[in-house]
Amino acid sequence: MKTLFILLITIFGIQFSQAQFLEKLGDKAVKAAERTVENRVEREASKKTDEAMDEVLGGKKEKKKKKGKGSKTESSDSGESDNSGKAKGKGSAQSAKDFIPGNKIIATEDFKQDAIGDFPVNWYTNSGGEVVTFSGDDTKWLHLYSKGSFAPTHIKRLPENFTFEFDLYATDDYSFYSTPLNLVFTQANEKSDYLKWGQFKTGKEGIIVSFSPQDAGAGAKGKSYLTSFSNGKKVIENNLGLDTFHKNQNTAKVQVWRQKNRLRVYVNGEKIWDLPQAFSDVNYNSIVFFTSEYYTKNDKLYIANLRLAEAGGDTRHKLIETGEFSSSDILFDSGKSNLKSGSQSILDELGVALKDNPTIKVLIIGHTDGDGAEDANQKLSEDRAKSVRDYLVSKHGVESSRLITSGKGESEPVSSNSSADGKKQNRRVEFRKL
Repeated sequence: MKTLFILLITIFGIQFSQAQFLEKLGDKAVKAAERTVENRVEREASKKTDEAMDEVLGGKKEKKKKKGKGSKTESSDSGESDNSGKAKGKGSAQSAKDFIPGNKIIATEDFKQDAIGDFPVNWYTNSGGEVVTFSGDDTKWLHLYSKGSFAPTHIKRLPENFTFEFDLYATDDYSFYSTPLNLVFTQANEKSDYLKWGQFKTGKEGIIVSFSPQDAGAGAKGKSYLTSFSNGKKVIENNLGLDTFHKNQNTAKVQVWRQKNRLRVYVNGEKIWDLPQAFSDVNYNSIVFFTSEYYTKNDKLYIANLRLAEAGGDTRHKLIETGEFSSSDILFDSGKSNLKSGSQSILDELGVALKDNPTIKVLIIGHTDGDGAEDANQKLSEDRAKSVRDYLVSKHGVESSRLITSGKGESEPVSSNSSADGKKQNRRVEFRKL
């Protein structure tokens, strides 16, 4: 009897253990199935994203091998994104790709004066770096070392309206845990003020925009952060994913456009930031780059082809929102109606504004200074207004019926014709929204 009792206990114990084992096994199977589904969805999403990016960027691009640095993806000229998703009853969304580089160059940097392997002579740093080239390409790149602040010494002013451009390259398979490239626009009073910006430290006045080719997760996306400081306090902070700079597109053209308080930032032609009140009313006069730590020895960041230029004011706002815009920087050959080079920047911005607002009609009015005969100046002002109209029609496809021209000759001066500066102000073109 005792033996039978022990046997029964043993059998029931085995069955109970098997039940527990099967229950645990079932839980694990469910969890494994869930993980499998999640992984499958993630892989499919990543695959679809890659396919979409390939289609947008013109197919998978051939990678150009860099000597000792892995491979580099050619940067896209257009950076166009696919905005073809249609909202019900609204058609496709329209988004302006409107960056216009300034035409009055303030400073450039191509590292031509620097020897390969040296840190640039015209830069400050508390870390280090070296100028390098890659096989098959004469471009000189600055490799920025880890945990450093870097500032070009020949940039000492940032106008209220400027554009700043540079090329950025991150090595293949750049880690999410590695430092982003941080770009700062700031106010510097001493040459050592660039050191106020770096890992775990910030200055009193400035805007930081960062760029990383790897966002969290397995998808092909980069990441950008933006933070602004005013009087030592954080005012704006945000981050977003990048479709135009990522592990499969690891070379980027970065373009920044300031129009007084407004900040626009573009990566490979795609506008990623547009903040109307980013800049405070202080004297921004310095540009600083800084890095944190590199996660692996293979992670590296490079910059090249820096260009800072003075740009025009926000003509889009002045014309579209206030209804009027006038400029004496639209230049013509002396006594003629031919547009001079350098005038296109303002007209290109106006062209974009008019294309984005297809119902608006504009009156273009030419003016001259007081030199020469009054009748000749009247004719000249009319012809110059027509030249502006013809440029907007031929270059930007604005319908000529939307552009009415007129000339006022020398009859409406805004300054004295007794000085060169006064004459320049009088030789202007006005735009009025009808």
